[in-house]
Amino acid sequence: MDLETINLEKIEKVAIIKLNRPELLNAVNEQLVWDFQKATESVKNDESIRVVIITGSGRGFSAGADLSERKASWKGSKDALMRGYKPFFENITSMPKPVIGAIAGPAAGIGAAIAMSCDLRVMSDDSYILSVFSNIALVPDGGLSWYLPKFMGFAKAYEHAIEAKKISAQDCLKYGIANKVVSRDELETITLKWAHKLSKRSSQSLNHTKRLMRESLEVGYWNTFQNEAEIQNELTVSDQNREAVKAFLEKREPNFD
Repeated sequence: MDLETINLEKIEKVAIIKLNRPELLNAVNEQLVWDFQKATESVKNDESIRVVIITGSGRGFSAGADLSERKASWKGSKDALMRGYKPFFENITSMPKPVIGAIAGPAAGIGAAIAMSCDLRVMSDDSYILSVFSNIALVPDGGLSWYLPKFMGFAKAYEHAIEAKKISAQDCLKYGIANKVVSRDELETITLKWAHKLSKRSSQSLNHTKRLMRESLEVGYWNTFQNEAEIQNELTVSDQNREAVKAFLEKREPNFD
């Protein structure tokens, strides 16, 4: 796959998508948008991959949109968001496998939206989420106006957005945005170790739980209850369920390969 601005690496059952414009703190230009579409589509459809990590090269996760870009094909911001950004956000949120954001340094602007779109987040202790848009008289985009209130509540999310205040890694941990906060030196190792651990668990459990919990944010309790019942009815006669129950009775780790 020909990717100019992204490195895609596969280690056993884990794929690592690394934004690779370190000289500009992985600022997102048009080429990165197209590359990100390709990379997320590839790992989404790769049945050998069980877990995906999204991270950035160099000193930060992403500083946001590349404001120095002068020759993009977008016909306005709506075109960029709908034709460019939306497809990779859909790939991240809908792929049937967990996506972990490994975040060092800044995750700002659209970089913050990418970080928030991941299912799980490991953050270095010097990292932060920043809705920077109000500094240039814009509104949060990439779904950031939806994500932040879900975690922080309306008042704190609105405060951080309109004042462009950093949400530190420790505050992210407090609000449930971050699952783990580690030193920068440990970020890659700990994230990869977690990804490999998750890759050994039941893929059908990981996949359907992701779908149920994402859908639950927009539907009612009884809708979720009904969806759980239908999925559970299928899974309780599956090979993975039989293997897991057998392993439990035999007091060993299940093998889902």
